[in-house]
Amino acid sequence: AFYKAKSELYDKLAPDGLGLEAIWKGERSVDTPVLTIYRHFDSASVHKGVLGSLPRTAWVIDYSQFERIYYALVAGFDVFGNLAHQVNVRRYMDYLRVEGELNFVSFLPSEARIPMLRSWYIGDGAFEDIKHAEVLTGRGTKIRYTTDSPRRELIEQVVEGHILKSTGIEFDDINYRLGGRERPEMPTSFRTHEDIRNAFRALTAPGTGFIRHVNGTEANVLYVRVRDFEGSDRFFSIVINRWHDNVNSMFGEARRLDPSKDTIDFIPGSIGSYPNYFLVVDAEDIADLVDMLENYDGSEEYRAKIDKYGVNRADPRFWEVYDWFQQRLSETQPLYAGLYDLNRYRSQAESD
Repeated sequence: AFYKAKSELYDKLAPDGLGLEAIWKGERSVDTPVLTIYRHFDSASVHKGVLGSLPRTAWVIDYSQFERIYYALVAGFDVFGNLAHQVNVRRYMDYLRVEGELNFVSFLPSEARIPMLRSWYIGDGAFEDIKHAEVLTGRGTKIRYTTDSPRRELIEQVVEGHILKSTGIEFDDINYRLGGRERPEMPTSFRTHEDIRNAFRALTAPGTGFIRHVNGTEANVLYVRVRDFEGSDRFFSIVINRWHDNVNSMFGEARRLDPSKDTIDFIPGSIGSYPNYFLVVDAEDIADLVDMLENYDGSEEYRAKIDKYGVNRADPRFWEVYDWFQQRLSETQPLYAGLYDLNRYRSQAESD
């Protein structure tokens, strides 16, 4: 009812639809008009700007929605509440999620809106047979589109031509491919930093070997230390994006996953608070690590590579490695750093 009332108001105030001017661009360098939300199975992390590849879904949040999210998840949320409280918050957040998605699609061409929503809710009958379509398609948009990928086009228009430049928000140079750009081929050597970056860019294709086979809930965020590369140690995170046909139910999540469509992001520094695995690699072994990520097939050979680079719970180096990553976090993010939580660290002491 609220969404219908809001739509009726927009019909009166903006009968031709909304343009980019309706999206907040920021006013100061410290403003954050764009956020990236990573979900790590049963935790999540929020980051300023644009991280990773083209998002499958996106929200546009207006003030009333922001206020309701705040009161549902912060001011009014009881972490010690009973099951009924937890379930009601989740159900309410489902409505808030859909509202944010509807706000986003309202900026797309009218004919693209319902197909876009259906692509986000595969297998959900309520979205496959959307009613009240006139609420979604009756009002146009002031944004001009020239390609058959309006979702990408809208996001690129916002980030490249609309957001205040002093905020420092720009596309991820490793994981994001602007429209029309091809993914690079895998390098044949790994002598320079750019070689490694191109290798990571090549690995962002859906369903690469590692993410297709290592698809449990304990392998969503991995921290990698590369020792003595070009004179210093490097630290980056591997984030695995699990494909869901839809996220519209609290139960039966495994049935809505599709590992062949999973993707992987390579982010400098630390992502999330719950590392699932530490990897330590010498610079001369970079090519071997890339081979494992690209071609992992579950065989003994590749499982041995995970054992070689991975630091499991029984490894005598475990706390030394943990301390190194913890120290890097404190150095690079002194205002936000806390202790990494190991409750979601890979449970096996050895390969199974």
